[in-house]
Amino acid sequence: MLSIPPGASQPADTASSTPVTLVAGSQDPDSSGARITRLEQEDAPAELPQGMEMPLGLLSFEATLATGRSSQTFSLYVDPALGVNGYWARDSAGHWVNLSSAPYGGKVAHEGGRLRLDFEIADGGRFDADGQANGVITAPGAVARMPLSLMGQTPDAAGGLWF
Repeated sequence: MLSIPPGASQPADTASSTPVTLVAGSQDPDSSGARITRLEQEDAPAELPQGMEMPLGLLSFEATLATGRSSQTFSLYVDPALGVNGYWARDSAGHWVNLSSAPYGGKVAHEGGRLRLDFEIADGGRFDADGQANGVITAPGAVARMPLSLMGQTPDAAGGLWF
């Protein structure tokens, strides 16, 4: 488990600082064995889909997997007052997707007064930034809000689907 305490890192494009906690395997601690080795807060990318807001900027982390594991589940705990609707990451094609949504095996829940964003990343998969199945997941992503229609489409996207 790693945390970014309030005020420790505040990118230029964030409105306020808020504590963030990332946990590997929080929903199944016995099967994890992963170790989060880095968690950093950075400025949000300049080019975002229309309507996407990243109140905390970009969060980048690295985790070392337990021997024999090819993927890892994570839980990111944030303040529910941020009004976010997921943990968004860019896939290898550059599309932003909500990893804490049902189509990606994730979920959003409330726990102990915090918002918990659950998601899974495969080592070497399309959300592992180094693209290598090497026992280390490197993942930039964002706690963000994106307005969605009932069909899962962004209001102003020409045919683009968002999950």
